[in-house]
Amino acid sequence: MDVQEVLKLADELAVDKTGKYLDDIQKDTLRGIWERKKYLEIAKASNCSETHIKKVASKLFRLFRDRLTDKKLKKTNFRATMERYEISQCSNFVNFNIVQKSNINNFCPETSHPPKTLQYSPPPQTLNENNTQQKLDLRDAPELKTFYNYPNSPLTALETWILEQNCRLLTITGMAGTGKSAIARHLIPQIQTQFDRIIWRSLRTSPPLGTTLKNIIQFICDRTDINFSTNTDDRLSILIEPLRENRCLIILDDVQQILSSGQLAGHYKPGYENYGTLFKLIGEIPHNSCLILNSWEPPSDIITFTDDNSAVCLLQLTGLGETATEILREKGLLDEEYWPELIELYQGNPLWLKLVAQTLNNLFNGRVSQYLSYQPVFLGDELTPILQQHYQRLSEIEKQAISQLSNEMEPVSFTQWMAKCQGSQSELCKAI
Repeated sequence: MDVQEVLKLADELAVDKTGKYLDDIQKDTLRGIWERKKYLEIAKASNCSETHIKKVASKLFRLFRDRLTDKKLKKTNFRATMERYEISQCSNFVNFNIVQKSNINNFCPETSHPPKTLQYSPPPQTLNENNTQQKLDLRDAPELKTFYNYPNSPLTALETWILEQNCRLLTITGMAGTGKSAIARHLIPQIQTQFDRIIWRSLRTSPPLGTTLKNIIQFICDRTDINFSTNTDDRLSILIEPLRENRCLIILDDVQQILSSGQLAGHYKPGYENYGTLFKLIGEIPHNSCLILNSWEPPSDIITFTDDNSAVCLLQLTGLGETATEILREKGLLDEEYWPELIELYQGNPLWLKLVAQTLNNLFNGRVSQYLSYQPVFLGDELTPILQQHYQRLSEIEKQAISQLSNEMEPVSFTQWMAKCQGSQSELCKAI
């Protein structure tokens, strides 16, 4: 019996008992227990505290005791108990399959085994920590994959800002590949019981604000028959009350798609300036909910919203640092003593390092020392378009600033650099 069979069996037991599949933290906990890992190891891999993992395990053991007919089920005998149960149930497979089908309406799109016909259907209601109905709509969210946590654990910081400091508007920024969406997606299982409504929407196609508001309001209010005004200000007024009555978590991904290219960073595209009104409303008016923005760059007015009571927070992702060695190890690279240089060269960006690791394996048999001996840096067909996307978004004065900075061979103070620069110093200041 392998770990995937164990998780499948555990899922079936959970559905039979509660009508719900196990969430990702529960699965990670069971996987770790099956592999005889310590709770601390499981906690680190799941970006949770050891205490939290122990509580999850304890609840799972209580959940399974009746079905596994083992009143003393615990970590040390879990493996043997599951194997005995699987053997005993083989003859009852047909009957158990009927039980599964009777619970098909309880499947959620983000579970591991949803029926294909329900993949894009509205998710079902579940119960949050207060036993009230909870709704989730993660159809636009990425899948949960391997997560490389940053130094100083931004997940912990995000959880603190949202749950303890009651942050209303949170922006996560960073270049493509830094893991903005991954961090937000892995945050959800850790805090979802604290919210009544959770919705994830991507702005990748640059929808107008009116469309985004209508979608969010219909989901939060659980109504499609609302008579919406065509006036965006009216829709903004409708939104704020359900955000007060319910504790909602709203994630807007790819926010850079409503921001302009060719201007100083953070300016809205023509016709999208009213998104700034939404962000200002969420950040300034008291309510019980939280809006998370994922973007390459923060909207310029987000900085002006920041106040002393932490209602508005900004998290900027740069690089993984030493954590990035996990990626290089997984990719089977050699010459470990050269890894720090490679990580620094590619800014610790998870995506960039994965791409360059592929090149290293294909052309240099994984030899990092050989790769680093070549100049200039090889970007490859995968990474070049990503960097070009970022570069082409810049204004001419920002491009000028980058060009002049790249000519500096050693670190230089801002004052020294400005003294050597040509062009408008006030414009260069804005660009920096």
